[in-house]
Amino acid sequence: MKTFILSAGTVLPVSSKPINGASVLVSEGKIVEVAKTPAMLKKHPGVSEIKLGSGILLPGFINAHTHLELGWTQAEIGAFTGFTGWLEQLIVSKGTPILEETIAASVSEGVKSLVSSGVTTVGEISSYGGLDKPIIEQSGLRTVLFREIVDSNEHRTDFNFKQTGGLVEERPFPHALYSCSPRLLRKVFRAHHKNGVPFGMHLAESPDEVEFVKCCSNKIEGKIFPLIGKESFERPTAESPYAYFSKMGLSEGDRVTLIHMVRVGKEEADEISRLGLGIVLCPRSNLFLQAGAPPFAYYSGIKRLGIGTDGLSSNYNLDFFEELRAFHLLMSQAIGEKAAFKSVHAATLGGAGALYLEDKTGSIDPGKEADLIYIDTPGKFRDPYFSVISSASANIGLVMTAGRVLYKKDGIPFPDSV
Repeated sequence: MKTFILSAGTVLPVSSKPINGASVLVSEGKIVEVAKTPAMLKKHPGVSEIKLGSGILLPGFINAHTHLELGWTQAEIGAFTGFTGWLEQLIVSKGTPILEETIAASVSEGVKSLVSSGVTTVGEISSYGGLDKPIIEQSGLRTVLFREIVDSNEHRTDFNFKQTGGLVEERPFPHALYSCSPRLLRKVFRAHHKNGVPFGMHLAESPDEVEFVKCCSNKIEGKIFPLIGKESFERPTAESPYAYFSKMGLSEGDRVTLIHMVRVGKEEADEISRLGLGIVLCPRSNLFLQAGAPPFAYYSGIKRLGIGTDGLSSNYNLDFFEELRAFHLLMSQAIGEKAAFKSVHAATLGGAGALYLEDKTGSIDPGKEADLIYIDTPGKFRDPYFSVISSASANIGLVMTAGRVLYKKDGIPFPDSV
């Protein structure tokens, strides 16, 4: 069945207002039409209708930042103080011999967690030479596979990334300002300006990073560099991580996904919005690492704003609903009544924008890929966005990427052949 109609109590396009009693026509893995159910059935007689129920059909969630390969490190993390205290433990854990099977198992378990909480697109950081890629490819998830780059693997990195189609896109990911020399960062920018492939980076995550770019005494050089045998390197002085990053070659039209962005000023946020850069916030991870919450009030007007769970080394789980609720609680303190919509937007269309995938996914619009989820919402909120936020993984009835079913709850009348 390559063409079918999905009907639900509410269709939540995100790019437009909710539609009660509506349907979505899907053909060859793409969204063809959205309309009220009676009109849809009258216009397309003979096309199979799948009645999902009285819940909400919406775009699949986008977990725009994860480290699935590091799931195994969660068991290695003990009590710590501050970001560098945590980072010391992570480095020690990653420095011990680890079986490829253990890493692969972490990726597989992570994929299950993502799908079970309604994620159809993921921004995955690949730091073990591509061990995660075969599992990701088989998962059916739409993926931006960010290849992690640091000074120590620069000589092994092919910077000639190419823009490709398909569900999995590979992009460069210089890890952070303190793990990449200015020379390496400028090389990344030159490659980006040549090939146009977007790239991503951790930025402005902790107070230690601020001290690092100010060239003050800091724990990154004082504790982390000796631990990994890294020498301090010459670098320009800057008042903030974003200012430092800008000096590396940032220009109009660049497409960069910036992760965390906790230590950012209002004027910087305004510039980020003007330049159309993507931002991914990981609020539970930031709080877990004692880095503080991102400045949600500064980001309320940014369209390319997404949500990420980060990895299990700095979070309790990969449950996207839990991340969405944390995001909403913090956003509601910043902007009030529009927070529910803004949060669901960030979980879908905003996350697609942050990964520069909004032409493919993130909303229910004709021509986009049929990346869809159905939630049998438990709440009775008048606002459907509140209903989405109040839901849980147990309420997920259907998860679909490009028209292919990744998960279906028993009782959902969907043929197993699709």
